[in-house]
Amino acid sequence: MNIEALYQQHQDELIYHVFGILHCRDIAADIVQESYIKFSREAERQKIEHPRSLLFRIAHNLALDYLKHVKVTESYAQSEDPALIPKTESPSAEQLVSDAQRLHLLRQAIAELPPRCRQAFILHNIHGMSYRDIAQALNISESGVEKHIMKGLLHCRKQMKKRLPE
Repeated sequence: MNIEALYQQHQDELIYHVFGILHCRDIAADIVQESYIKFSREAERQKIEHPRSLLFRIAHNLALDYLKHVKVTESYAQSEDPALIPKTESPSAEQLVSDAQRLHLLRQAIAELPPRCRQAFILHNIHGMSYRDIAQALNISESGVEKHIMKGLLHCRKQMKKRLPE
């Protein structure tokens, strides 16, 4: 099964479906990318009988999870009395070292990306630019931007998983 071809074939339909749930194209596009990653992992583990259905189910569930997260966060923020929130403690030395190590590994993984892919990845994930703005800046299509960002995400996650101790 060619997973990338399946994704490309249903990408717009998936984004439209998730957009209908979340009403935000950028978040819908991110969730569709995450769906592809989860789908890829599942396809490595087992033969998938109905790939389109599974891809849509994963995207739908991730969209619902996102909505739940937003509701819980909003509910928590509204219910908290600022006077009752404990002052946060400084992170431990171990946590600071761990964070620095993870940041170093992530920077290495990003540096390994092909130049165009790295540009799109950084513009979206670090500078928060939309696909449309990145497409205009790099003079490529929005789907080209999406492919670069997806490739960057897959590479970084793979490298972080491989390099970080469990």
